[in-house]
Amino acid sequence: MKRMDHLIVKLGVILSLMVWIAGCTGTGQNQSVSAPAKTKPAVDITEPAEPATKVFTDPTGREVEVPTHPQRIVSLEFTGYLSALGIKPVGTAPRFFNPPFLELMDGVEDIGYPPSLEKSLELEPDLIIAANYLTAEQLEAFEKIAPVVLLKWSETNNMNRLTALADLLDRHEEERAWLESYQQLVQQTKDRLSDHIKPGETASVFYAWGTSINLLAPQVISTLFDDIGFQPTEKMKERLSQDKDFASETISREVVADYAADRIFIIAEQTFGTELVEEMQRSVLKTLPAFKEGKVYVLDPNWYSFEPVLLEWQLQNAIEVLTE
Repeated sequence: MKRMDHLIVKLGVILSLMVWIAGCTGTGQNQSVSAPAKTKPAVDITEPAEPATKVFTDPTGREVEVPTHPQRIVSLEFTGYLSALGIKPVGTAPRFFNPPFLELMDGVEDIGYPPSLEKSLELEPDLIIAANYLTAEQLEAFEKIAPVVLLKWSETNNMNRLTALADLLDRHEEERAWLESYQQLVQQTKDRLSDHIKPGETASVFYAWGTSINLLAPQVISTLFDDIGFQPTEKMKERLSQDKDFASETISREVVADYAADRIFIIAEQTFGTELVEEMQRSVLKTLPAFKEGKVYVLDPNWYSFEPVLLEWQLQNAIEVLTE
């Protein structure tokens, strides 16, 4: 009887295990057919597309919507700055088709002077770069062709234009490379001239064209002052203290002597400028110490420019002029 009771207990245990296993199996089956757990959607790491345009505040304070990466630039001015940044416009003014720019103008169209609206339109520019001397009517006309960015014609620092264009065109790496190269050229020029210029020597610069004589501020001809190291006269310093933005002014022949310096540089504009200089040498200049000491220099018209390509040329030309 005891044996029978023991067998019954074993059968009960076996049946209980079978029921438990069946329950576990059922649970597993239910899990296999249930809806999958929800997962978070994958994060889209694709960078958003760069906008086709951007708003640029030009040096005159105008906000202009421009292409992010312009492909066809017409430059009414400042083509030398574009060249320093490694950019060639599709069209520019005729004065850039002369040395030392000429070798850079392959494939560039001459838009004439005054700049032709028709020619500019034919070139299908997506950006126009100009100086702030444009009249309101001219600006409005060119804006109908493409966005127009204005740079200041008179600047207290010529490199401000380079930085503005580097901002506009995202060319800061090229800007830095050119500035480093230029500073090396400046040092080489100063080394070459160290035996020819005394520390503290003063200079005055005039521009002769037709019958007009213009007095030029040091920042206009930065190569002579900022780079080579000539100092402005006391009269010029006084003028700049009264008007820090002073750039140039037409003066009478009698006023030339007021700004006389240790060295006098006269930029002569082609034939008419040369004739005016010759007349000055027979009159107002002949009484000045600089003239008597042979320190009056007649310079090429390329000196009356602040384009980077011409700044390089001016440094090289300064060696020729001052070491003769």
